[in-house]
Amino acid sequence: MYLIKKYWPEGLLFAAIFGGLLLCLSPGMTWMNTDSDGAHYILASKYMLVAHNTSAPLYLLLGRLFLYLPIGSDAYRMGLISVIASTFAAIMIYKTVRLHLQYGNRSRLFAGIAALIYGGSALVISQSTIIETYPLATSLLITSYYFTVRKQWVRSSILLGLTLAIHPLLFGIIWLVMVIAHKELRNVKLIAMTWSFAIFYLYVPIVTYLNDAPNMWGNNQGDGFIKANFGTLMMLTGGLSMYDLPKRIIDTVLILFVSMGLGTGIVIHYFARLKKWKSILLWLVLWPAIYFATNLAAETYVYLILAVAFGSIVTGIALAKINIKWAYATLVIAVLMMGFNINYYDIGRTLDPEMSTEKFYNEELIKIPDGDIYMAGGWTWAIIYLYNKEHGTNIIPVCTDTLPNDGYLNTLNDIGVEYTPSSSESYITRQGEVALSIAELNDNVWIAKEVKPEVYQYVVEPAIGNESYIGRWIGEEITPTWRFEPSNPYKYISGELEISEWHHILRSNRDAKFLLSVFLWVFIIMYVWDRYSKKRKKNEVRK
Repeated sequence: MYLIKKYWPEGLLFAAIFGGLLLCLSPGMTWMNTDSDGAHYILASKYMLVAHNTSAPLYLLLGRLFLYLPIGSDAYRMGLISVIASTFAAIMIYKTVRLHLQYGNRSRLFAGIAALIYGGSALVISQSTIIETYPLATSLLITSYYFTVRKQWVRSSILLGLTLAIHPLLFGIIWLVMVIAHKELRNVKLIAMTWSFAIFYLYVPIVTYLNDAPNMWGNNQGDGFIKANFGTLMMLTGGLSMYDLPKRIIDTVLILFVSMGLGTGIVIHYFARLKKWKSILLWLVLWPAIYFATNLAAETYVYLILAVAFGSIVTGIALAKINIKWAYATLVIAVLMMGFNINYYDIGRTLDPEMSTEKFYNEELIKIPDGDIYMAGGWTWAIIYLYNKEHGTNIIPVCTDTLPNDGYLNTLNDIGVEYTPSSSESYITRQGEVALSIAELNDNVWIAKEVKPEVYQYVVEPAIGNESYIGRWIGEEITPTWRFEPSNPYKYISGELEISEWHHILRSNRDAKFLLSVFLWVFIIMYVWDRYSKKRKKNEVRK
């Protein structure tokens, strides 16, 4: 009773965060907030199959447990993982800030503001109300950091290991920073403890052996698993064209602003005044932001959830070192933004009230006769595997995104899909030409055609008669030009821009990695010249 009387403000805060996320939780399958993974996570968890990339084995196993809950749809049950994880992360952010401030005067206020910024963030709400791994992985990483502050290295290492079993890339981004910053975590036994959780990835060969798993991702076998993940990582990381870099940097700042409010400016001010480049919190905020700002795929804005999480901690710490008026201003703005964000990202009410994905699954896919070919891309392609499993059908899926790949074409040949190879050097033209040949050479081809791109609404129609739609991008290559005009950050986060603005991903030899190498060479030349000049002057003085 004493604790309830003392900590009732915190109780109301965390209840508000949990209630807000629960209110916005998608009642069914959705593709909003770029939730293109939701349908196949349901498929993999429900039927013990392999998911995309590394399969997030621990997440799939946890999802299987949540699917036994006697409430809501499958999507709602698995979405509860994200709601609970983000509420827990807000609690750990509160505890971490108080620990940093050594439970001093007003530390409860500053810690509460930090938790509110995270729990009411536009980005956090968007990712915590769908089926995704990011909220769970972030909550584990925040908790791991909390234990490093408490110098409880074993607990920190175990939590890092659990993250490894869910999302290796998020794990890698944070683990690298924490290991460099803390020599205690470089202990061989602790490193072995963390990496021992990689044993969860035996999930992939085990379920492949036990179940009749469709090799929809090409990662069922050992070599395919490595190629699929390493190849994707190398292609995307630093792969953004340098012409798009200015726009992406501005978009990064705007996404962080609508997610952290006044906290964004406070974080910048704190580090600018601190002038300590070795600060672990600086790199825990900066590294995810750099990753997104240079990544080829615009959808990787979701990785900024780490920057928001650790940025919220920094905000709480910084507020204790400046005028208290800033704390109250930050609190008011955080409350207002939380209310706005909860209303904006309420899936099924204000965001996609028609529940377009559920409508597509229940009303459109039924048009395709059993045994026919269904040709689509991305999420509209992946969902057919769940449909086949749930309805006992054998609709043949063809992924348009992979048509330029010779290995994938061999797979289509093995299952009897006829096509004509394209000799074009352009990826997007090759894709369109092969897709048109499939529509022409096969009598039973259906496609998914967008109706309302901003809410991912599609209809299923025969390929015959839709040739102009199938080949609409043939020859439409992008001419590289410097881009500075930002996108609407709220629509960026909800994915409303994905179909209209992210269709053509420019792959260029002059990408972010190229630009970095230029800067590196300039730095090396300047450094060598400076050393040479100093040595020459020193010799002249001696003479």
